[in-house]
Amino acid sequence: MLALLDQAEPIVADEAEAAIAKTAAASLAPAARAGQGVQLVLREQPNVVVPLPARAVEVVLTVLSAMAERRPISVIPHEAELTTQQAADYLNVSRPFLISLIDRGEIPHRMVGRHRRLRFADLLAFERTSAEKRKQALAEMAAEARRLGLD
Repeated sequence: MLALLDQAEPIVADEAEAAIAKTAAASLAPAARAGQGVQLVLREQPNVVVPLPARAVEVVLTVLSAMAERRPISVIPHEAELTTQQAADYLNVSRPFLISLIDRGEIPHRMVGRHRRLRFADLLAFERTSAEKRKQALAEMAAEARRLGLD
């Protein structure tokens, strides 16, 4: 399994990087919207052409847009393993609450010695499931409100 990136802090662009990222994002946006791949030509080595498939263009545009706005950004592989504190921070919940979710079996984990490790992909799956449950509960509440004439 991959470990969480060695990057301790998210990347935040400085002013110069943000300006470059803004220009680059504006150039890539039409290709990303059209679902097209692009070819990057290195200015210092024009004979080097780097093809980027359409999905990579979307990812690069996302990174550049965040950099242009000087928003912190991190890249985490789906197979990365997080500590319980990292996972709690990602989900924006307390560590004890996360532990209770793990203990109830709502989020899978593995033990490394006496420490729990959670796959990032499992956190994403939990988020999707949780969002779906919330949507369903809201739909049921709205239906009940309509049934009772409270709308």
